[in-house]
Amino acid sequence: MAIPYRARCWSPPDGRPGIRTEYFNALDENAVPAGAERRFAAKPVLTSVEPSIVSRASEFRQVANKHKVLFSGSLVVPETGLYRLALTGVKGTLSLAGKPLVEAKRYSRWAEPLQLVDARLRKGDRVAINLQGESDIAPPAQIFWKRITDDLDRDLKSGTANADVVVAVVGLTSDLEGEEMPIKIEGFSGGDKTTLDIPADQRALLERARALGKPLIVVAMNGSAIDLSWARDNAAAIVEAWYPGQSGGLAVANVLTGKVNPAGRLPLTFYKSIADLPAFTDYSMAGRTYRYFKGTPVYPFGHGLSYTSFRYGKLSIDPASGGIENGLTATVDVTNTGDRAGDEVAQAYITPPGFEGAPRHALRGFERVSLNPHGTKRITITLSPRDLSFVTAVGDRQLIPGEYRLTLGSGQPAAGIPGAYAAYAVRRKIDLPK
Repeated sequence: MAIPYRARCWSPPDGRPGIRTEYFNALDENAVPAGAERRFAAKPVLTSVEPSIVSRASEFRQVANKHKVLFSGSLVVPETGLYRLALTGVKGTLSLAGKPLVEAKRYSRWAEPLQLVDARLRKGDRVAINLQGESDIAPPAQIFWKRITDDLDRDLKSGTANADVVVAVVGLTSDLEGEEMPIKIEGFSGGDKTTLDIPADQRALLERARALGKPLIVVAMNGSAIDLSWARDNAAAIVEAWYPGQSGGLAVANVLTGKVNPAGRLPLTFYKSIADLPAFTDYSMAGRTYRYFKGTPVYPFGHGLSYTSFRYGKLSIDPASGGIENGLTATVDVTNTGDRAGDEVAQAYITPPGFEGAPRHALRGFERVSLNPHGTKRITITLSPRDLSFVTAVGDRQLIPGEYRLTLGSGQPAAGIPGAYAAYAVRRKIDLPK
């Protein structure tokens, strides 16, 4: 049986691939008084060899709910170079030749930033592992280790020498963006963002990658909007990957190679700068979101591209029985005008009259449709009275009399966006439940 690469990097005292993992049951299952330490049995109730630093206590009946885990062995360095190391969720040390490289004297807190240490290691070095975790500790026991560059220009040129295209993966991580996190660095304060920029070292990386003169593809991994204006102006393509999970690399590769025709749409507005937005302490909606933002975003809410193209026919609106105040049905034919199959996401936006507090547009429905090359399908979207209503400046939800425009297309109503529109009118005010 093949041994996973990660397991081959770990070696317990007996030399087999993996990490020796010992489980010790607590002597008392009750809560421990503040300031006291829980006591554990002197001998392990179970010893196993795991492929990495991981507790599998929940899988073994003999391991109590309250327990500690001891991890011991070595990390066998696979290649000579500069490495970045850190510990979380454990106490103990990573050491080389008896000298600590990383030492954790206490358990880390939830969302606490990693205490990163750089160390130059040689291929075959054995970094000794002696770590302890406990069942009551929130962060899972983990070792972070990654080879990093000490000469970006050299390694970038070497790594891309034979490449036709350069793919740069940049963005943020959950270590930076979150809620009430104990972090304060450039661009972030306590989990709140103070800028839309990606970190400075990543901006420098993109500049160097662009200077190579090869087509540059930017893959963004993030959980919130970032400034993509540089990438828009300099990259050949941008893939917004968010936080994609363990199969993210495969998913991105399938999109970049054309195996998959993308059809995602942005669920929020990508602004250029926080200077374009009201103050963080201003809780009004004015100037925020696609509904009220009057500036020019880098990428608008609802934006998304495809490897094919679409055309919309004439949009027809049919009022419900009893009149438009009872709802409507919108119908349009959508045609794939390209030479490969693809999905279109038809978005229905209402542009209301200019009453006090009125939004620019309001998304009221959407439908995803799969189309073969040059194929046509009819899309029908039904909107209820609530879908047609708006909230007034004083907080009342109403069908507000006036002239409206309904747009059904590939994105928000704008020049150059494939779509169709039709007008309708609401003739009488109707109050609706909030």
